Amino acid sequence: MKKLIWNTQENSKSFWGEYHYNASSNWVFYLLNKIKYEILEDLNQIKKSDEIIIIDSELNSKASFYYDLSNKCSKIFLIHLGDEGGKEKTDLIYECCSHVWRTFCLGYFFNNNKVTCIPIGYKGGLTTNKKKVLEKKYLWSFIGTPHASSRYDLILQNNKIEPNYIKFTSKFNSKDSLKINEYSDVINDSKFLLCPNGYFHPETYRLYEALECGSIPIVENLYDYYDRFFPNNPLLKIKFWKEAKEIILSMNDNKKKLIEQSNICNNWWLDIKKKYQENFKLVIDDG
Repeated sequence: MKKLIWNTQENSKSFWGEYHYNASSNWVFYLLNKIKYEILEDLNQIKKSDEIIIIDSELNSKASFYYDLSNKCSKIFLIHLGDEGGKEKTDLIYECCSHVWRTFCLGYFFNNNKVTCIPIGYKGGLTTNKKKVLEKKYLWSFIGTPHASSRYDLILQNNKIEPNYIKFTSKFNSKDSLKINEYSDVINDSKFLLCPNGYFHPETYRLYEALECGSIPIVENLYDYYDRFFPNNPLLKIKFWKEAKEIILSMNDNKKKLIEQSNICNNWWLDIKKKYQENFKLVIDDG
C-alpha cells in the first residue's frame, strides 16, 4: 500500500516548513494526480509492506529520521522541496530512498538516475482566468524584491514600455506583498512576465505562475540553465534586460506572432506537466 506523508512542517517547526506546505501543496498534489495513495496522519501506522511517499524540506537534521523510516517500510519515495542554495546534506538521506524528486536542480543532479529534478511550480492559491493574450491589460509586469542589480536594470530598461505593472516588495513574503488573489489578477492580465534569476538559483515561482496564467515569460537564462533543464524549450530567454524591450515591442507590434508565442508556451507547459505526472506514475507505480 502506498502511503503519503507531508513532513515539511512536522519535524521542523520553522518558517520554511510551513511555507513549503502552504506554497507547494497544490503543485505537488497535481504532480501526484495519477498515483493512488492513502494520506498517513500517524507515523506509527506504517507497516513493513508500505511504500512511503514523503514530501519534505530542511533535511540537514533529519538523517536519523530517514534511517529509522527506511527500516519501517519497504520503499521511500522522497519529494525534496527547497534547498535553493544546494547546501543541505542529502547524501545519506537520498541513499535511504528508492527515488528522489527535488526542486532547484543542480548540475550534478542532471544525470543522476536516482534523482529527478522537478520545476518548483506555482504557489498555492494562484487562480487562473485564461484570458486570451490580446485581452490582457498590461503589456508586461514584474512583482518582487529588488535584491539584485539585475532587477533594477530590468526596471530601468523597460519601465517606459506601457501599460505595465511594477511592484517592488521590501523582502520575500513581506507584509507589503500582494495578496494571492491580487497577485493572480496581475499575472492573468499581463501579456509578458519578466522573470529574473532567484536569490541563489535561476528558478523562481513567477516563471511557472506566468505559464499557468497564460502570460508569456521572458527569463534571465543564467548559465543556460533553462536550456539544460528543459531541452528545446520555447521560452523567450535573455542575458541582458535591454533585450526584453526589443522582444516586447516587436512581438506586440505583430499580433499574429504574439498569439503564436502565447499558444506555443501554453501547449508546451501542458506537455511538461503531463510529462512529470507520467514520470511519477512510472517510477512509483510501474517501477
